[in-house]
Parts: sequence; structure tokens; C-alpha cells
Amino acid sequence: MDPPWVHIKGRGRGRTTPSRGNYGSYGTRSSQGSSYRSYSNSQVIPTGRKIVLNKRTSSQEESSSSSHQLVSLEDIPKDSPLYAHMQAYLEEKKQKDTFVSIIKEDSDDIKSYEKLQKKEKIFLLENSDLQRKDEPWKIFQRYLVNGLYFPGESYKTRSYYEEILMSIGSVEFQHFSTGNNPHEKSYNFSKFIIKQIISVEDWGMSTMKERQIGINNTRMNYTYWDYIRAFDVALYYNYDKHKHTWFVKVCAKIFAENIPNWFINWWSYHDPTIKIMPEPFLNLYKEWVKVSPDLNKLYQEDHVNWIEKIDQIYFFVEFSIPWIHKWAPEVGFNEENIPCLYRTYFNNLWDKLLKQDHKTKQLIGQELMDTIKENIVDYKTIRQDNIVKDNSVRHIARKISFQDGDKEQMIQDYLEEVRRNLLQTITQIDKSDTSMQSKTSSDVDDSQRAESEHMLSATELLDAEDFLQQMKALEKGKNIKET
Repeated sequence: MDPPWVHIKGRGRGRTTPSRGNYGSYGTRSSQGSSYRSYSNSQVIPTGRKIVLNKRTSSQEESSSSSHQLVSLEDIPKDSPLYAHMQAYLEEKKQKDTFVSIIKEDSDDIKSYEKLQKKEKIFLLENSDLQRKDEPWKIFQRYLVNGLYFPGESYKTRSYYEEILMSIGSVEFQHFSTGNNPHEKSYNFSKFIIKQIISVEDWGMSTMKERQIGINNTRMNYTYWDYIRAFDVALYYNYDKHKHTWFVKVCAKIFAENIPNWFINWWSYHDPTIKIMPEPFLNLYKEWVKVSPDLNKLYQEDHVNWIEKIDQIYFFVEFSIPWIHKWAPEVGFNEENIPCLYRTYFNNLWDKLLKQDHKTKQLIGQELMDTIKENIVDYKTIRQDNIVKDNSVRHIARKISFQDGDKEQMIQDYLEEVRRNLLQTITQIDKSDTSMQSKTSSDVDDSQRAESEHMLSATELLDAEDFLQQMKALEKGKNIKET
């Protein structure tokens, strides 16, 4: 099933649906009905054989209601209870149907999601757009055709990018219709399952080498750069109520090859983090991160991409943990203080993982949690000879970051342990010097070797102190930002 914009031929004015009007130009409403309409139509309350209505009634409506006796709102005495009731009704009705009401609904729904730090600039705005800064969806209608949520070439629709990912076998899509309007397809929920990542080496001799896809009996070309962009654009779908959500999952088999850096950058905009994990999954993550051989191997590399989150990426990918993803626009400013329309992203864990399966009477995510537990047990039994030992400050810092509690106190305890080991080693050396004649040189070497296993070099000690200062500075900056 294709989203509603499949049949759009260009970027003119959008079509009108029963629930949403169109604005051909900024601030001008079309003649057809709209959920953002002005309230020139009367609101009516029946009172027996009479009808009470707002005075702003068209002559056509009055003639069609000639069989009833009409009473204007102004004809009702203000001290009458009916007058107050009528006013309250009209205000409530108007509030429910305004665009601001729709925005409020969306924000209430989004409260249960984690808002990601990174946001994507869609396009620059004019200063005149700032009068609608609280209505970003309406700004979309000014610049883009109804049902299209990104700028670009008119023939490269979202369906074009979706077809790229499907044809090459990278992503499996599945859309679920709202079923509200039988004449126009719209989706309130879709699945986005990543099964394969094509690297630049696998693409061919050049990233500009073109491949072909077929859309509506038309052959269209695409390059590797279109393929990369498709992972973003395919997730831009939304529908008239702006509440569409994506079920996203990355299959573990993509670990078979090195993950391209552009995919890590993609993850930074769409990434789930441990903040959305419920306690059962969070506890498993904390155990896994201490024993994962893949992380241990990764941390030995000279350069590690996005070191603050790379462990979380590995966790979600290794166990194919699904999450729910959605986006919403917001108005902001760039570095030059020019107003922009941004795309902000929100994530939540798939809540069904912790719901009971009516057939098995177990949690739907129980099998997944059992798999994680089994892997943790297996990792703990791996021969220590296969684990690369690393006493560098960088590795110690990572180990501390995985722990709960006061990080600064942990560093202080670690430095205190290093200090004790140094003093003990110095004492041992002094003793060995005074009793050199009674000991063989081999005994001294053995003693020093045994003690050196528990100490760090002076350079590493200085690095550790530098790390402590950096942690203090970061913590200080965080406190300033919070205040």
C-alpha cells in the first residue's frame, strides 16, 4: 500500500480532505471545509421547539431553517443561565476544533516519549513566519504540498526512497491504514525493519554508479547517495492528524560486516537510548555492557565513533530490540539567528514487550530477555585469555561510566587504590635494596613483577588525574546548565 502522496504529480496546492483544509497562500483559507476554519458557521443548541444560535448565521442557513423559530444569542438576557450555557458551549466547541487544539493533543501524546537532542533542519523560514511559530504544521502547508513533509525534487517522493530500500533488500516496510476514509489511504502506524546495510565498497566502483527501480511502470535511477538519504526520508511519512508512529528494528545480522559511519550518524537522529528502557531491560544492559566481547574488542581500536553511545547501539542491534519512533516539527533558530523549521524526533520502547501474551501467559518480550540473559552467561564463561586486558585510563574511564552511583567518588577511590599500590611498590623496592645480599635477583624480579600487575604507570596516573579534572568540569557545566 502506498501513502497518499504517491499520485501527486507536482508541488502545487494540496488536495482537500474531509478533515483538513488547504491554504493556497499564507493566511488564506480555501473555500472548502477545514478543521482550521474560522467560525462563521453558527453553532446551534436546540431548546424545545426553538433553536438558539450564534448571530453570525448566513442567509442560506436561515432560509433552510425557516421551519424553526430562531433566537439570536444576543436576544437572550445576559443574566439568564441559558446565555452562560450557550457561551460556554460555543467556546468549548471552538477550542476543540482549532489548530491549537490539535497541537495540544500531539504534545500530550508525545509526553510519554523521549525527545532526542539532535534535530534536523528542514528549511529556513522568513521572519513573517514567526507569527505562526506555535503552529509548525501550518507552516508546512505554506511551503509544501499537502501530504509532503520534506523539500527536494518533485519526482523524488517518499515512495521513491521507500522503493529504493525495498528493492535492494535493506528495509522491510509494512503500513497499517487508519480506515477512516475509504477514498484515500492514510496510515497511523508503520513498520521499518532494517535487514541489510550496503557499504560503499559493496556498491561498486563509484558512489555515483546508478541502479534502477520501477515505480508505477516507470524506470527511475538512483545513486548510493540516494540510498543513504532513503534511510531518513522513508521515515518522514505522516498523515493529517500528525500522529503517525514507526515500529523500528535493526536485525542483528548487520553485525556480520562493519557498520558504515553514515549509519552511525543516522542512528544519532533516530537512536533509542537506555533512557527509554524499562527496569528489566536496563538491568540486563548493565550486566551485558561489562562482559560483551564485541565491546571489549571495539574499545581496543585507536578511534571509536560516538563513544558515549556506541555501547547502546551495539546492545539494540545485537538483540534486535524494537522501539517506537515519531517526529514533529518545531520552529527554532540557527547559528545566525535565522528562523528555521526543524524536525525533532521522539522515541519510546515498544510497550508490548512488557505485556502478557494471552496465549502463552508470558510477557511478549520474555523470549528476548531470556536470550540476553543466555548471552551474558556465555560471555562470562569466555576464557579470559580471549579478552584483551586493558589498564589504560581510557578503558578505566569506560568501566567507571558503566557503573551506577557517584562517578567522582569512584574515581577518587580508584586513585586512592593506585596511590596505595605505588607506596606499597616503593616500600617493596626499598626493602629489596637493603636485603639485596640475602635475596637472589630472580626473587626481586618476581616480587616486582607481581606488584607491578596491581599498579599503573606514572603517566597513566597523571592521565587519571586529568580525567578527574575533566569530569569535575563537565559536572560543573551540567549544574550551571540545569540552573
